[in-house]
Amino acid sequence: MQQLRLIGMSSFISLLIWVVADVSMSENEKIKVWISVKAVGIDDMHVEKLTDEDKAFDVSFTGPRSAIASLSQSAPLKVEIPITPRASGVYTLKLDSELAADASRFPDVIIQEVVPPTMEIQVIRDTTVTMDIRVNHESLKYETEPVVEPKEVSVKISELDLAKIPEESRFIKFDADEHLRTAERGKMLEKVVPLRPVVADFPAQLDPEYVTLRARLREDLREETLPAVPIRIEASMDIFNTFNVEVRDAGAILTQTITIKAPIEVIERIHAKEDKVYGVISIGADDKTNADEFRFVTPKFSFPPGVTLVGEPELIELRLVSRKNEKPATPPESP
Repeated sequence: MQQLRLIGMSSFISLLIWVVADVSMSENEKIKVWISVKAVGIDDMHVEKLTDEDKAFDVSFTGPRSAIASLSQSAPLKVEIPITPRASGVYTLKLDSELAADASRFPDVIIQEVVPPTMEIQVIRDTTVTMDIRVNHESLKYETEPVVEPKEVSVKISELDLAKIPEESRFIKFDADEHLRTAERGKMLEKVVPLRPVVADFPAQLDPEYVTLRARLREDLREETLPAVPIRIEASMDIFNTFNVEVRDAGAILTQTITIKAPIEVIERIHAKEDKVYGVISIGADDKTNADEFRFVTPKFSFPPGVTLVGEPELIELRLVSRKNEKPATPPESP
């Protein structure tokens, strides 16, 4: 029994000696650590590393063999350093003290050296200001000048960027032409369009991000002379069965040369025979009074949408001749 106690005591002492030896035997090892930064404690601040993002730091640790082995097995290590609120600017972080600031990161070990020993960061604070929206247009012609609603927006922008922008350039540029190049001419337009989140080439957050654009584009019209536009006569079958229509110039073809004003694309369609242009003379029951007398009538022309007549059409002189006055046809002679 005594012998068993001696064996147990001996095992306990051996274990104690091993533990003490492990604690007392320190090792020094260099381990790769990826270090990043993060803004904390405030929403209008963000942080950027000025040190090469793809470069890991060599950190020399000293501590018990088991602790060092545990770190080595987890390499490369990743650490995020919190950056508390501060003014905009460039700061140099002393990495050994920054890494040691939180004891829970590397328990049971001591940071001896960090290579490189420092990291430069840029703290960027945002500020919110109100800016006007300035509407610009250069290439398109407007009948009603373009306007936007609202006329100003809230702008969240870096303090550093804002400081670089002269007072006279602190506005939101809005190019109306960009949104209306394919819009219909001559019609009042209203559309919701996005703003570019930029102030003098610096990025910004805008509130609201969209505005309502209102404008009327001036029609791009051209005058064009159309020769030999056909004119047709319209009347009821009763009139056609009772009267002949006689034009003063019996040998003339019932056409007329006219000048129109229209958008260029409409004129091109007319020349391509895709859109029709013609004149009409309408004869009604009232025209049967004094039917045998010549009188002047004005043809009315039918145009595609967007076309107007330049000047007045020529008058046409005609009369209705009763079919009763026609000479009967001579019957053919009998053989």
